[in-house]
Amino acid sequence: MPRYDYKCLSCETSYEITHKITEEPEILCPKDNVICKRQIAKNVMFETPMDAEWNDDPRTLSAKSLAQRKKASKQKYRW
Repeated sequence: MPRYDYKCLSCETSYEITHKITEEPEILCPKDNVICKRQIAKNVMFETPMDAEWNDDPRTLSAKSLAQRKKASKQKYRW
C-alpha cells in the first residue's frame, strides 16, 4: 500500500500516512486538530523488470539471444 506525506498547515509538522490510492482521507493533525494537506513527494523511484525487444519471432531466436533475454528479464530497471 502506498505511503503519502501530509503536512499540517498550522504547525507545519509532517506525517507519513499509509492508505489506498483510491482513498482520499481527511487527516487531522494530532497537535492542532487541523486538516493536513497531502504533499507531493520529492523522491519517487519506480522499479520495473527490464524486457528485451526484438523484431523477429521469439521462437526463432538463438540460444544466446534467449539467454540474454532471460538475464534481462531478471534485472530491475530504475527510473
